[in-house]
Amino acid sequence: MAAGYKVRISDGSEIGPMDLAALKTWYAQGLLDGDSPVMRSGTRQWVTLRTLPEFQKAAGRSPGRAKAKAKERIEIDEDDAAEGYDWSGPTALDGIRVRVAGVVLLLLAAGFALLAWRPDVALPAFDGAPWLQMALGAFALGLALVPGWNFARRLVRLLLLLCAFALFPLTGILIAQGERDLALLALVSAWLIVSGLIALLSPQLGWVGLVLALLPVAAGAYGAFRFGRAPESEEVQVAREWSSSERRFSDDTIGLVFDPPEGWVVLKPGNPLVQAPEGSRVTIAQPRLGGLGYLLAEPAPHGVATADQYLDRLLARRREERPGLEEKERSNAIIGSLAGRRLTASWTDDETVQRDLTVAGQDGWMSFALVAWMPEATASRPGGLESLTQALSARGILAGRLRTAVQAVVDEVPHLSPPVAEQLMAQSEARVLEPSQAFRRSVAALAKLLPSLTPAETREIGRLSTATYAGLPWAQRRDLASYIERVRRGDTTDPEEDARMAELMKAAEMRLSPDQRLRLQRYYEKAVRAGS
Repeated sequence: MAAGYKVRISDGSEIGPMDLAALKTWYAQGLLDGDSPVMRSGTRQWVTLRTLPEFQKAAGRSPGRAKAKAKERIEIDEDDAAEGYDWSGPTALDGIRVRVAGVVLLLLAAGFALLAWRPDVALPAFDGAPWLQMALGAFALGLALVPGWNFARRLVRLLLLLCAFALFPLTGILIAQGERDLALLALVSAWLIVSGLIALLSPQLGWVGLVLALLPVAAGAYGAFRFGRAPESEEVQVAREWSSSERRFSDDTIGLVFDPPEGWVVLKPGNPLVQAPEGSRVTIAQPRLGGLGYLLAEPAPHGVATADQYLDRLLARRREERPGLEEKERSNAIIGSLAGRRLTASWTDDETVQRDLTVAGQDGWMSFALVAWMPEATASRPGGLESLTQALSARGILAGRLRTAVQAVVDEVPHLSPPVAEQLMAQSEARVLEPSQAFRRSVAALAKLLPSLTPAETREIGRLSTATYAGLPWAQRRDLASYIERVRRGDTTDPEEDARMAELMKAAEMRLSPDQRLRLQRYYEKAVRAGS
C-alpha cells in the first residue's frame, strides 16, 4: 500500500493524505518547496519535504546532497502531544498575532496624537508628557509589525519590554509627587496594555493564547480611558464660563505686560472665583491645577519706595484675607527690564495646603504685583505657580520718567538730594514734580519741621539761612524772605513766582561751601521724611 503524506501549505492549512506523485506535482507547480512541512502516515513528526528519501529519488536528487543540508526536524512536545503536532517555524497564526499587535500600536499612536492635540483631556498628573513623541514612536512600531516580519517582532517585543520596565520608576516619581488613586491606576492600565502586546508577540502562541493575550490589552485600554481622563469639576466649568477672550493684559501707559503661560486663563470682570482687591487690573485661573490669582497695579502707597516695602504691604493685606498665612522665602526677581522681589508663603484652606506666590515690582511712582495661589500638590507641576514668574514684564517707562524728573529737581534745587526729591514726589498726587513745585513743597516741609527742632538745631539752621541770604542783593533777599514767610503761612503762590524764587535760592545756595550745603540737605531730608 502506497504511503500517504500530509502537507502544510503557507497559509497554515493541512492537505492530505496524498501520494508521492501528488507531492511531486505540487512541488513542480510551485505550491510546495523543499522547506514545506510534511508528515508521513502513521507518524506524528513533521519534517521538511527535502529530507524525505523517496522524494529525493523522485525529484532526481542524491541523498548525499540532502545530507549536506542542515537537518530540520520539529519534535512533538509532550505538552502539545494531545493537539497532534507542534512546529517551531512561523505559521499563519503567527502572522495574524504580529499584525494584531501592529494594529493595537497604531491605535495607541492615534490616542497619543489626540493627547498631543488636547493634553487637557488627560489627568493633570501627566501634564508635560511627550505625547507627540510617544505617538510617533507607537506609529513607527506599529508600521514595523504590519508586514509580519519575524525580525520586527523580536525588535518590537524587546522595546516593549523596556517600556514596561520604565513604567515602574515613573510610578515612583508620581508617588513622590503625592499622586494617588487615578494617576496610579492609569499607569497600571498602561502596564497591562504593554504586557498584553509583549504576550502577543511571543513565539509559539496558539489561538487560546492569542485570546488570553488580548484580554489585558482590552482591560488596559478600558482602564486608561476610565482612570486617565481628567474629570471636569465644578470649578473647571465655572472657569470655562468666565474665561475671557483676551489672552493677555497690556497697559502701554505704564509699560506693564502680563502674558499668562499655557493652562492659565484670563477671567472676565465680576467672576465669582477670585475676590481681588481694589486696584486689580486682571484676574486669572488655572482650572486644571486649581490655581487662582490677580494682577495689581496702583500708585505707590505713601512710604513705599521699593519692591520690598510693597511686599510688606501686600503680605499684611494677604494675612487679613488668609488667616494663618506664613511667609516662607523672599528672593530677587527679574521683571522685564526691572529688578523686583518675590515672596513664597503657604496657608491652609479646608485642610488643603495652598502655596502662595507674590512677585512685586516698583516702576517709578507705580507699584505692581502678581499674586497667585494653588494647592501644594499641584503647584510644582508644568503650568503651575513657577510658570508665572516669567509671565510678568515691565519696561520701566515710569522709572525712566521719574529719574529724569528727579535729576531736573536736583539740578535746580541744590538742597534736595536724589532720594529726597524722589520721596517728595511720592508724597504728591501727580507723582512727578517740576523743579519749582518741588522747591515750594520743600520750603513748606521745612517750615512745618521748625517747631519740632531742638534749640541747637534751630540755631544751626538759622546760621545756614543767614549764610544763604548773605550772597544775595538786599532786594532779592527781601523778596525771598517774603516768599518763604507766605509759604510757611500756607498762602497761595503762582508758578512763575515759585520758579523765580527757586532760581534765587539756587544762586544763593551754590555760594555755600560743600559742607554747608550737605548740612542744609540733611534738614530738608528730615523735613520731607517727616511729611511721609
